[in-house]
Amino acid sequence: MKKTISYALLMLGAVAFFACDNGVDYQKMRNEELALLDEYMAIAHPGAEATASGLYYFNEPGTGEGDTIKAGDQVQLYYATWTLIDGPDSLLVDETSGYLDGHRYEPYKVTIGAGGSIQGLEEGLLYMQPGTRSRLVINSELAYGQSGSGYSVGAFQTVLMEVEVYKVIPFETATDDEE
Repeated sequence: MKKTISYALLMLGAVAFFACDNGVDYQKMRNEELALLDEYMAIAHPGAEATASGLYYFNEPGTGEGDTIKAGDQVQLYYATWTLIDGPDSLLVDETSGYLDGHRYEPYKVTIGAGGSIQGLEEGLLYMQPGTRSRLVINSELAYGQSGSGYSVGAFQTVLMEVEVYKVIPFETATDDEE
């Protein structure tokens, strides 16, 4: 009986701890992010329309050949990221999060649909082919949300990415090989 009561008190304490928001107004932070994103898009990409999830993507004309990337494919890419902070003309450069030009580093590998990367990047890759170069504007719901990345991306920050697809390894099943 004592163990049950102790366990119940421990669980109530854990629930109270995780329910505590430490006075942070997450809804206000999200609203501020969305207002900043709207302002940025009106200046940088007027008239652009987001996908149903809220992702904006801008593929460079003339880049990319072959089949569109699909779920299960492994994509090797080069990228650079920035976060949108304090105003539409104020971007914090995060040089350590990838290398776009030079190709002297190992490409970043993403398996589409495996959940190993942020949702906005995986979705953006679905609009690309090998060789495509694109810019992605990824709101926090598709990036790191209220927790941030733990590094340079804070809570409720929009991530801007420039991506170049280096190589696509198509997903193949055993039944496809047999036919």
